[in-house]
Amino acid sequence: MLKANQHFILSFFGPPVFAALACYGVYLLNFWLEMKTPMLMTAFLVTAVIFYLLGRWAIRAFVPVRCPYCKGRAYEIEGRGNRFMCLVCGRDH
Repeated sequence: MLKANQHFILSFFGPPVFAALACYGVYLLNFWLEMKTPMLMTAFLVTAVIFYLLGRWAIRAFVPVRCPYCKGRAYEIEGRGNRFMCLVCGRDH
């Protein structure tokens, strides 16, 4: 489990890196698909947006934070950035 500051760093840098790797995959597929430049740029944009949002959702949903009160698992509260709710004691921090 991560600390809250580590989770923040992961959620800040993780999705862009994930999106960049996905765009590199599209770039490698371009050799087979032979897309023209406007179509390739559109594919990059769509891939980057989708994989950025997918990465952010995955970190939010599957990476827990250690609760500072009971050392249980806490997950980010929906709609409240960088606030976490513990599943064991129910406190938010």
